[in-house]
Amino acid sequence: MNIKKFNFCKFSTLLSIVLLSYISITTYIEFFSSDGFASKEMFRIKIVSLAIIFIALALIFTFFKIYKNKYIEKEIIERTNEIINENEKLKIHSHIDPLTQCLNKKYFMERFNEEVKRAIRDKQCLSLIVINIDEFKAFNDIYGRNEGDECLKLIANILVNHSNRPSDLVARFKNDEFYILLPNTKEPKLIANKCLESVRSLNIPHDNSIASNILTISAGVNTLMPLHPDQKDELLLKARHALSQAKKSGRNRVV
Repeated sequence: MNIKKFNFCKFSTLLSIVLLSYISITTYIEFFSSDGFASKEMFRIKIVSLAIIFIALALIFTFFKIYKNKYIEKEIIERTNEIINENEKLKIHSHIDPLTQCLNKKYFMERFNEEVKRAIRDKQCLSLIVINIDEFKAFNDIYGRNEGDECLKLIANILVNHSNRPSDLVARFKNDEFYILLPNTKEPKLIANKCLESVRSLNIPHDNSIASNILTISAGVNTLMPLHPDQKDELLLKARHALSQAKKSGRNRVV
């Protein structure tokens, strides 16, 4: 309820003032016009009425003040929650690639640094898969940007489905390059091969690819048990090098 529309309190206050004025005036007139207080009982009744009106008026003001404070408090809480929710949405949006709904590069690197520190602390290994869509520029040239965007979304969905633990991270790093970080995973190449097979099973035609007549991916995998934070660079470089080897070997494979 809006305070501005809460007219009951204003009406009650105005009515109390009118009644108070009326009783005061009539009491004043009777007091000075009666012979030796001819109507003392009536005078006493009006005095009591005045007291009741004063009390009622005080209660009305008190009620309105309490109501107003509670209303304002409620409004503040609701507005604060709205701001918190909006900030959370903005925060989430700042972490997400808008096309694929994977993590973006910036947030992935923040989380990557955290996971390296956690792996050092817990003495666990970290696995990184770097994935590139084979001949994706040629695909866009033939089939158009819209088809290319649809392929990116389909492939991103596959990668997320095969990296479904809460600790797994999937990010779109560049236009057609994705990173998957797998903390404490025993068989990262198995996951990479599952992603490879799932993309193949889409059977998306690609007539201008040297790797296949359908859309395919290449993947480089590296696993490391880091001993200090600087080793994150080693993990990145070796995974990228493995991807490069996959491309040199004909693409459409995991190295």
